[in-house]
Amino acid sequence: MWKINLLSRSIFSKRSFSNFGVNNAVKYLNYSIHHDHKNIIIKQRTGQYFKTRCLHNKSFISSKSFDNIKYRPFHSSAQAAVVPILPTILFTIPLSIPYLLLLRFAATKYLLPSTRTKISKLFASVLILTPITFLSTFDTAPNTNRHRFMILWPWEEKELVQKAKESVEMVIGSEALIPSDDPRTQLLEQVCHQLWQQGISEKDKNNGIKEPTVYLIDNEELLDGVSYPCSAITLTTCWLRLIDYDESLLAAVLAHEIAHILQNHASEFYGMSFIIKVVTKLGEMIGNIIPGLDKERVQQRPILFLQEHSQKLEKEADLLGQEIMARAGYDPAKAIELWELMVALEEANKSSLDQVQIPKSSHDEEGRGIRHVSDTFRYHPLKEHRVKYLTENLLQTQYLYNKAVKL
Repeated sequence: MWKINLLSRSIFSKRSFSNFGVNNAVKYLNYSIHHDHKNIIIKQRTGQYFKTRCLHNKSFISSKSFDNIKYRPFHSSAQAAVVPILPTILFTIPLSIPYLLLLRFAATKYLLPSTRTKISKLFASVLILTPITFLSTFDTAPNTNRHRFMILWPWEEKELVQKAKESVEMVIGSEALIPSDDPRTQLLEQVCHQLWQQGISEKDKNNGIKEPTVYLIDNEELLDGVSYPCSAITLTTCWLRLIDYDESLLAAVLAHEIAHILQNHASEFYGMSFIIKVVTKLGEMIGNIIPGLDKERVQQRPILFLQEHSQKLEKEADLLGQEIMARAGYDPAKAIELWELMVALEEANKSSLDQVQIPKSSHDEEGRGIRHVSDTFRYHPLKEHRVKYLTENLLQTQYLYNKAVKL
């Protein structure tokens, strides 16, 4: 119950904003700026700010008892959420080729020439239409204009959203939730509402995505935060303890999760992971047929590609989340401070006898959610890398922040 008085004041009083301009941001981060043609190039030097901030975070971490912080995997069931049609076709066609060739060979002896021609045309049509169908899944991500493939069809995405709702209901039914009249829950709802109302564009609001519902789970030892494609976010009270009830740090956490929902990352990653599973299985089959082929290397390549794709999604959510919190009037430098805090926690954990357990899964295998923190198999960027590119993005987001608070 510590910090409750400070927390209550934060909820029911007006937010005060610091006078923090673009020029001060440059000084604050010890950047040097010069012009190269028409582009502004920002070069980072080793500044005293980062040393001071890291020492502050280490001091804060060491002064609190975080040795008992643990992680958990997603709630899961035995059945897959959705079986996408396109990856199934991709997997089925190579398996059917030998049988089609055998049928074509048998047809030369027992079928009429006209029938053989029809079979050949059907076989060729399937081979041609399949890649064309995959090209039809080409899409452009909102807000960032990133080119991507959305493997799931619209009705499959709706089914995935329904499965996500069931997963959220499972969490609500099995976890101890903090009541809605509790100041901590009110803090979450207030910050989330502010981010949605002020940080999200009208275009995103009109795309059928509703304001996320936030559920606060009563668990002081489990650092867990998940965003779901059904526009829901679950967060444990351990996060509040870690950030010391800092409203701006909480905005950084929630803005990241909101960005995942806006960009529909859960559906994108699930479709891509299903493709990777199919390609891995086909590689395994080819490895069994071709002698001397490095099977382990063939199987690892698709997984490495999926890891890189996951890191790309996380980086997109980090940068977009920083923009969202800046538009909503939260200092975007707090997003950097959040990940410096995570770096300090990781370093403190390495020197601790009671090491933090790294989560086994960053993305739900059934596509129902995305976890905020995970280092397993590098599905998330390194925390130091997140600090770096969020810092590089600060000047741009600082302009949005200044505009929001009218400095």
